[in-house]
Amino acid sequence: MSICGQYVVFALCHHWEMRTTLSLDDDVLQEIRAYAKSRDIPIGKAVSDLVRRGLHSRIRTRIVNGFHVVELPTGSPPMSTEDVKRLQQE
Repeated sequence: MSICGQYVVFALCHHWEMRTTLSLDDDVLQEIRAYAKSRDIPIGKAVSDLVRRGLHSRIRTRIVNGFHVVELPTGSPPMSTEDVKRLQQE
């Protein structure tokens, strides 16, 4: 694995060698490094752990008038229609 700026390159071996380049935002890379350091694990393992956790996390929803509504944690900021439109354009 090598780190060059915000690009992280992992060498993964199974039956062959495969290299994957990820473009990460600086703040995300800092979080990954902190996570890896706090657990004394390589950055590649930290990325795998965090991605796996995100992929398998369950989103709590409830049905309101026939629609699934995501239940956000207490203290989450409100999301307006304007916020949604702005995010769709990004």
